[in-house]
Amino acid sequence: MKKIYYGWWVVGGAFLLLFCSMGTHFYAFPVFFDVMVREMEWTRTQVALALTVGTFVLGAVGLLVGGLIHKVGLRPVLVCGTLIAGLGFLLLTTVTEPWQFYLYYGLVLSAGIAGIEAVPTMTAVEAWFDRGKSTALGVATTGMGVGGVVMAPLAGWLISRYDWQITFVFMAGIVILVGIPISVIIMRTPGGRKVAPRQEQQEGLKARDATIGQALRQKSFWLVSIGAMLWLWAYLIGLTHQVAFAVDIGIDRVAAAGAVGLLCAFSIPGRLGFGKLGDIMDKRYVMMMAASLQVVAFVILLKTTNLTMLYIYSCLIGVGIGGLTPILPGLLADYFGGSHFSAIYGAAGMVNTLGLMIGPVYGGWIFDTTGSYSLAFLSGIIITLLAGVLLYLAPKPRSQ
Repeated sequence: MKKIYYGWWVVGGAFLLLFCSMGTHFYAFPVFFDVMVREMEWTRTQVALALTVGTFVLGAVGLLVGGLIHKVGLRPVLVCGTLIAGLGFLLLTTVTEPWQFYLYYGLVLSAGIAGIEAVPTMTAVEAWFDRGKSTALGVATTGMGVGGVVMAPLAGWLISRYDWQITFVFMAGIVILVGIPISVIIMRTPGGRKVAPRQEQQEGLKARDATIGQALRQKSFWLVSIGAMLWLWAYLIGLTHQVAFAVDIGIDRVAAAGAVGLLCAFSIPGRLGFGKLGDIMDKRYVMMMAASLQVVAFVILLKTTNLTMLYIYSCLIGVGIGGLTPILPGLLADYFGGSHFSAIYGAAGMVNTLGLMIGPVYGGWIFDTTGSYSLAFLSGIIITLLAGVLLYLAPKPRSQ
């Protein structure tokens, strides 16, 4: 019987870590957002600010995580991140004031998630693959989508059946019970040089990979990173506020939470399909195709008046975001090599964090100011179009 290449075990481990981290921390947030607005009587800007703080911490700690992986190894980072994230969820059960929500969700939980999520998992997968890198990353990142499919509707059901405090305890259990065994048993990087399946090497691989300093001096790094940042800014406007928007227009909260799950479900074929395309054509064009779906999704959201239209929006934006998550790290690896990938990807993640920070608060501020999400959703169209232009203009870097 032919032995399974160990890199695919790492892909499976990354899938499960992204399932529990993104599903509980990110995709369940829109459900908790609506609960905090209505039960705690906080403004939408106040609640959205927690996600803004959290994404800043996620990016800042993610930048440090890249260096820590090189110094202490992958497993210690993953285990520490898992334990801190579990603690953050437990602390959230005691929240009574907005500042506590910012501290426990924005700082503690998000710092822990940074040690589990994109930088360590993508670094691990990237290290095992030369050929088929985008496909491997696409399979791994489907864990994000599956996590959202399960966790967002489950959070809505648990809150309606019990309460939000019990739901946070459940999330803590999921993160710890999944994260610790996977981190200890499966996740590791190769001991030496990267090896592709069947010992094959990617044609045209750079003779010398870029350092973080060299990458930061390249125009292509900034165009790609800022383009992805704008894309995520627009995406977070929709994702963060779609449950509250749906409840505003008369849709049941559990059904609205199901729309988040549907978004995540459709991100799975997006990740797999666009990931495969990224191995056979220019990754910039793949990202532009995916971004165009987000534009169409926001056009539909502007006109949404019922659950069916909300579901159509969710399907389209889900497929679209599926084209960003596996292709961005693959594009950075193609442009700058793998020797310093975790640091370079962490730096790009810090730029992306600006979009993740702005999107939730921007949407909340627009609603609190105008009493409507229309201007916010229109902004999503314009911002996504600008992201596509920047990605198109990103040149291949000069030889290092």
